[in-house]
Amino acid sequence: MKVPVSWLRDMVDVPADRTGRDIADLLLRVGFEIEGVETVGDVRGPLVVGQVRHIEELTDFKKPIRFCQVDVGDVVRGIVCGARNFAEGDLVVVALPGTTLPGDFTIASRETYGRLSDGMICSQRELGLGDDHNRSEEHTSELQ
Repeated sequence: MKVPVSWLRDMVDVPADRTGRDIADLLLRVGFEIEGVETVGDVRGPLVVGQVRHIEELTDFKKPIRFCQVDVGDVVRGIVCGARNFAEGDLVVVALPGTTLPGDFTIASRETYGRLSDGMICSQRELGLGDDHNRSEEHTSELQ
């Protein structure tokens, strides 16, 4: 049976600096059998599912840029995004400021394209979960 580290952290007090491999070693020491440890992505920090409420197309730049209003539950955040594969009403994965994505890329609130971007809308590839850089209806139904 595969068990996400996040589930273990919900059940047991595990220091934040312990990796999946560290936890597997501890479980082995107390007699559990471990078949393997898989690392999927290396995301540290808050990820949430948000709903895109409004998209403003920013047309004064060389490439297409969008300023999105995304409801993340407690607040609506403005997020600058170049992706064009989602629409108003869609659910998207959002990395909140303070999240570190694979490649040691930390998300921060910052001024870009003349707007304050307060997070990042993420694809599977950006999360280190796969090679898919798109967000399709198939993925939307998995989030609902």
